[in-house]
Amino acid sequence: MLNVPIGITTRQSFDATAADTAAAVGNVGVEVVATVTMILWVEATCGSLITPCFEDGEGSVGFRVAVDHTGPAFAGRPVDVFAEVTAVRGRKVTFAVRLEQDGREVMAGEHVRAIVDLDRLLDGKAAARDVTERPPVTFWFDVHSPWAYLASTRIGALARRYHAPLIWKPLHLANLMDQIEGMRPMEQSPARVAWYEQDVVDRMDQHGLAYDPHPDYPLRPSRALRACVCAAEQGRANAFVQAVMRGYWAEQRDISDPAVLQAMAEQSGVGPRPIAEIVEDPAYKKAVTDNTEQAVVQGLFGVPSMQFEGKLYFGADHLDLLETALARWNP
Repeated sequence: MLNVPIGITTRQSFDATAADTAAAVGNVGVEVVATVTMILWVEATCGSLITPCFEDGEGSVGFRVAVDHTGPAFAGRPVDVFAEVTAVRGRKVTFAVRLEQDGREVMAGEHVRAIVDLDRLLDGKAAARDVTERPPVTFWFDVHSPWAYLASTRIGALARRYHAPLIWKPLHLANLMDQIEGMRPMEQSPARVAWYEQDVVDRMDQHGLAYDPHPDYPLRPSRALRACVCAAEQGRANAFVQAVMRGYWAEQRDISDPAVLQAMAEQSGVGPRPIAEIVEDPAYKKAVTDNTEQAVVQGLFGVPSMQFEGKLYFGADHLDLLETALARWNP
């Protein structure tokens, strides 16, 4: 397993229906959401938060649930589940959890999950699963994009779910825009810029992602991009890219500072070469330049962009179409 950062958070919303009530499972007349249903939502939320930290073939299972059902939740209105990683001991990850409906707490407590090897857990039954490997998915990104931040939290799990190799391609977005004379959202009309900024906030909130950008945005992304190339070479891109994205977009960390990147590299298992050397290495500078030029040839016009089987999927809001393509793929 990769390192699970303490302090990462998420929020997921679940639509409560009549089928989720205690009455639906036999507690006659009790038309409120069942405790067991809310515990299932806790497991789903916590599990999805740490899925990007899994190596291939890993998953997580519930180890302990200690919650208080503090208030009734009713069908017909969403229930929000908040989760935060509070401790990591070996393969056991502890979460603080809180559930709310209409801003009112309905459950709170603690959940512990264990990260496991799926083949060992299933004791040979893994052969029954669909393990057909798909063609690779290419993920083009720049740490400079909040939409790439959003996509980076989902793309790794998506590729693993369908056994598709994932190729991480960091590029320099500003240089790409210069070469293709592309649209720059922050240089549009004031009304569109205001809408864009609000849309980013709304989308992060929708996916339960912390969003508190560095106050000096935009920072120069080149060093971080070169470090991302190195992390991808070592098979550590998933963890490292997310650490950089989270640091820049949620923790106000200076991703142009080699010392900050070094701490992220150590957290993500990237090494042993110092990041200060990597970001000045001409080979890594060239790799980012080559990726950017290749993106121009491929017809890219922004990030995040995903390619699968020759088709382009642009934007974090098109990951659902990519998933459909992966699910429908037939060798």
